[in-house]
Amino acid sequence: MTSAAPDTARSGAGRLLHPGEGRAVLASGAAYFMLLCGYYMLRSLREAYALEVGREHIATLFYVASAVMAFVLPLYWFVVARLPRRLMFPAIYSAVSVLFLGLAAGMQLAPGGKVLPAVYWVAVTSLNLFIVSVFWSVMVDAWRSGSAKRVFGFIAAGGSLGAIAGPLFNSLFVERVGATTVIFIAVALLSLAALFGHRAQAAEARSEGLDPSARLALPVGGRATEDLKRLLTSPYLLAIAGIVVLGQVIGGFMYQEQAKYVEAAYASLEARAALFAKIDSATNVLALLFQAGAVGWLAARGGLKAALGAVPVLLFLSFLLLALAPVGMVLIATQVLRRATDYGLFKPSREMLFTVLNPESKFKSKSLIDTLLQRGGDSLSQATYPLVAGYGLAGVAWSLAGVSLLMLVGALWLAAVFGRSERIDPSGQPSGQP
Repeated sequence: MTSAAPDTARSGAGRLLHPGEGRAVLASGAAYFMLLCGYYMLRSLREAYALEVGREHIATLFYVASAVMAFVLPLYWFVVARLPRRLMFPAIYSAVSVLFLGLAAGMQLAPGGKVLPAVYWVAVTSLNLFIVSVFWSVMVDAWRSGSAKRVFGFIAAGGSLGAIAGPLFNSLFVERVGATTVIFIAVALLSLAALFGHRAQAAEARSEGLDPSARLALPVGGRATEDLKRLLTSPYLLAIAGIVVLGQVIGGFMYQEQAKYVEAAYASLEARAALFAKIDSATNVLALLFQAGAVGWLAARGGLKAALGAVPVLLFLSFLLLALAPVGMVLIATQVLRRATDYGLFKPSREMLFTVLNPESKFKSKSLIDTLLQRGGDSLSQATYPLVAGYGLAGVAWSLAGVSLLMLVGALWLAAVFGRSERIDPSGQPSGQP
């Protein structure tokens, strides 16, 4: 990795990017843009297909999606252990693309059925976290910890732009071109994401002075059972899992309170839909600002402790305000800030934690945390919410302020261990398990 200091005379991204990194960052950001644009096009169709299946079957679909994810993960670990790095994006995303192409073709030939829409819903729900986890696994494998602190915010910003563009495309064109055509377009975007992702891997290797063909020919290796044991015995990985689950608990509580408020305050479907659209728009714009301007600046100047620790601090302050002023508009503002910090600060900062791990943990333990444990956090939130729901919005806010402090303790500890790992291996090469 180049040790040249950034030119302080340059502005914006130029202050954070080192010589030779620009092409890799652009390719990574473009890949994430294509990925999330295509994914959000698929996702927005999911709710419509759920109604085609029948609202009474939605709970069953959730259970099936969890089972599918539990089946796919060991298969993914088996493939990752043997697949060269250069084939990671093409192989994984090609399999996902073939699945959705088949579903789109089937629904186009036989419209009006319920089986294929149900399969589509399960596929989107079970694979949504998975395909994003694959992207970030490749990114943390390609970028070293020092570079990641500076560039992951910009890469995540590309994804936020895609998350804005995908639903916008659907809102403008789905009624004109049809749902199955949208699926075909989304699959094309996933294919482009694989192409740009592969180019990002090669460009980053060149920026490190490495031979891309030699590095990308290496498989991750290892066995799934070994990595599961590593996850269960590593305080570092368990702490990452802990702050992820705490974040999902916060999200689940806020989802319930938001639903309660909107149901009481907005009578019509159209009014509720308009409010949710405004929440999504505000969230995505604020997340983009965090990614493009805040996370890289914080990580480069204050280290990962500043970038990761800023998330629970902002959450604590917002929940403190909500507890003191438990009214609807403050609730909505808190929800926007919570989601924006999750996407804009927490996600890219959390990914940096994996850059000091060995390749097996980057692909296997990470995928387990990002999928099954994250879904487990959702279930935990729904199981524990009734314990505090009776205390009203103020009581829920106070409880979430306490959860935020637990997140802060975990984040600061993780950042300290991450810093020690970097000092042990200042090149940023993964030296094993912190």
